[in-house]
Amino acid sequence: MLKCAGILFILTGAFGFGGYMDACLKWHLDQLIGCREIFAQINAYREYLKLPYGELIRRSAIGKSGVLPEILTEVAVEMGKNREANVGALWEEAFFKRKKQLYLKEEEIGILLALAKCLALEGNHAQACSIYFMQLEDTIRQAMEEKKDKQKLYRAISVLGGLFLVVLLL
Repeated sequence: MLKCAGILFILTGAFGFGGYMDACLKWHLDQLIGCREIFAQINAYREYLKLPYGELIRRSAIGKSGVLPEILTEVAVEMGKNREANVGALWEEAFFKRKKQLYLKEEEIGILLALAKCLALEGNHAQACSIYFMQLEDTIRQAMEEKKDKQKLYRAISVLGGLFLVVLLL
């Protein structure tokens, strides 16, 4: 009876680990897609509303939940406090302060920071912003492919690892 309970415990842990790794891939992809939507919304607001950058960021955070709207709100509040603040430094500080909550890689954060800085520039920088949007789209496409490939791998490894432990302990 104790062996059966141990086997069940090991297999449950193995499946749980595979599920956790699968969930991390999903969260990564969801954050990238959320960033794309938020920055596209900021870009649309910038083109049509002609509001100050801090207000654009604040409006983009309304009605959303999670770590990304927290970042937007923090940047908007800091910009409201100090109009002369370096926008790039505010974005970097907000992203790196929440690095453990983000499932993004360094390159992806770099693209997002560059896009945020580009959107903050005065004048027409649509061409530069479109380059960053294309890079973000490529990153999302790669993350989707990675999720598809690694999802199967993580499940297989966790099941095989659990079965290996069961056989080893028998």
